[in-house]
This record gives sequence, structure tokens and C-alpha cells, in this order.
Amino acid sequence: MRVFIPKNHHTLSQNVSFLTPSSTKSYGPRVNTSEAREFLLRLFSAPADEVPPVCLWGKHGIGKTALINDLAADKGWPLVTISPAQFEEMGDLLGLPYLDNGAEEGHPRSRFAPPEWVPQSEGPGILLIDDFNRADDRILRGLMALWQERRLSSWALPQHWFIVLTANPEGEFYSVTPVDEASLTRMLHLQLHFDVHSWAVWAHREALPAEAIDFVLQHPEVIDGQRTTARTLTFFFRLWQQYDMPSADDSHLRLLLQSSVQDHAAQQFLAFLQDQQFELPDAPTLLRQPLGQSQALFETLLASTPPRQDLLSLLMSRLLVY
Repeated sequence: MRVFIPKNHHTLSQNVSFLTPSSTKSYGPRVNTSEAREFLLRLFSAPADEVPPVCLWGKHGIGKTALINDLAADKGWPLVTISPAQFEEMGDLLGLPYLDNGAEEGHPRSRFAPPEWVPQSEGPGILLIDDFNRADDRILRGLMALWQERRLSSWALPQHWFIVLTANPEGEFYSVTPVDEASLTRMLHLQLHFDVHSWAVWAHREALPAEAIDFVLQHPEVIDGQRTTARTLTFFFRLWQQYDMPSADDSHLRLLLQSSVQDHAAQQFLAFLQDQQFELPDAPTLLRQPLGQSQALFETLLASTPPRQDLLSLLMSRLLVY
């Protein structure tokens, strides 16, 4: 099994690609979650009003929204999330008009009160515009001023707030609105793709079961981007953990699996649970135990028929994630 580790944690990997499948259209370099996080952290060290909005493109369920939620939580920043696909009219963007009797020169003027979602605190904070290209074309055109001017009509975004967007690729089976070049050139772009090592590090931090992390490390191919995604697997793993991790012969486990992911992924996980003849130590135990004990374990795995290279690779992956 190949595990990817960024060569440089301060720059984008030299292996990023600007190419996309011919059936889809998304923009920017292809990066994993760790690279996107490092990139955003560097951008967020600059004044917010000097940083263009950043759009994270990617398939559903790979963690675009979760990445921003985690980043805001780690920095202790407020996060405001809106889904413009739910906006039906310009009033949802601009707010409602009111008469300002205290306007300059004593002449009343009509102004727009900011909608409830507009951040009010000074910040720093993050305004996340989730699945922005699922919005109606009129709403997309109305948002253009926010990308460039950081304001709409009578109200402005507080100075220390950053704008981040998420979007699904155009094409395939996504119900999205094509975004014109005028909007695209007002923001920075990254293509986020699923990377098993980045997910494993996140899952370890989130205290998901070690068996769940092991399964994904050994079988990353089950995440096919359809019904089986990092998101649906995480939903399942959390429920499995909540139900005290029932064994493979539990009928409720089968129902839970099949309701969460596609059949081939469910069968793979059940087979994985049934093939637990070796009890492997977690990373801290492996590092603390006597060298002879570790050597005996490795020799046992190599002496199996066939040799359990998959489990040896799994032990190394546990150490890398740890």
C-alpha cells in the first residue's frame, strides 16, 4: 500500500496537477487536505481585506466543509456558513430596505439592513459560502460584488473576515450552475481530492476507532466517490462506535453498513472484521514494548502462508499516522 506524505509541509506538493477529467470542470491545482490547510493558513496570516476569496472545488463527501470547520475551530475563530442554493431572491443577499431619516444633509435615504447571516463581530473570522455554484444564476451574479468589494448594497463585510467557498465540479451528475469567467477571476482556486493518509491523520485526531482507520488504510479503493465517500464512511464509523462496535455476524451491523455505503464496501468491511486472527498493537504499544516482542510479531506475520505483508504495511501506516 502506498501512503502519501507531503515532502514539504510549508508548500504545495510538487506532484499537484492542473489537469481535470474531460467530463468535469473545476479549477486550480490538485491538492489534498493537508496541503489545502497549509495553503489557507498561510493566506490567513495576511490582512483579510487583502486576501481574495478561496474556492475549494471537489467531489461530494471528501471533506471540503469539514476542513474549514476544523480550521476555524483550531484557530478559535467564529465561522458563519451560508448555502446560497437556499436563497430565492435578492433580498436574501442584500437584506430588506428601510428608510434612514438620519442620512447626510437631512435627506432621508432608503438603505438595506444586513441579512441575519452577515457577520457582525470584528473578527478575525471565516465566512463559508458552501456549495456556492448550486445557487441560481441571479444569486451568483449578485454575489460578484462580495467577491471583489467585500460589500453588498448598504452593508460591508467586517474588515477581518476571510471568504471561503466550496463547489462541486461542473459536469458529471451534479446539479450546478456554470460560473462565468468574471466571477472565477475574482477568487483563488484549489481542487481538493481525497488522500487516505490525510484522512487517517484527521480520523486519529477525531478518535475514530483504530479498526476503522486500519480498514480505510488497507482498502482505500472502496471510496469510489459515489455512495461510498469519506463522509458516508465516517457517518458509519461513528454509529458503529456508538453501538459498541458489533462484530461481523451482527445482523444490525449489516443493515447499518448497507444503509450507509455501497454493497461492495459493506462486504469488504465485513470481510475485514472476520479476518482478525492477528491482534495488532496500536502505535504507542508498538513503540513501548520490548524489541524482541516486536520482532516476534513481525516474524509471525512473515511466516504465515501467504506472508501477511498487508498487516506489516498496516503496522507501518499506524506508526506514520501516530
